[in-house]
Amino acid sequence: MTDLYAFPKPGDPGKSILILNVHPSFRLDSPEPTTKEPFAPGALYEIKIDTNGDAIADICYSVQFASSEHGHQTATVRRIQGARAAGSATTDEFLVHGARVSVGREAL
Repeated sequence: MTDLYAFPKPGDPGKSILILNVHPSFRLDSPEPTTKEPFAPGALYEIKIDTNGDAIADICYSVQFASSEHGHQTATVRRIQGARAAGSATTDEFLVHGARVSVGREAL
């Protein structure tokens, strides 16, 4: 991971926008990806958010990536709230399931 951005949603300060940048390479100075897949298939990427200042996660967004037959990756995103957010987000509460991952300049 290279960057994590968080800022209030324009026009709705009660919501936030989160952006995670990842460089698909083992070397940061490589002009080309050095790995076949930018995200480790099966790995669990989590962003945990404490909304009340008690240093315990109240919301968890988790993303898992899978490989497709044609060399593209798909992502599944889950959102967990409450006491379960502090643990591992391994539940069937999906926000997005099997969405194709963008790795180029154009978003999918």
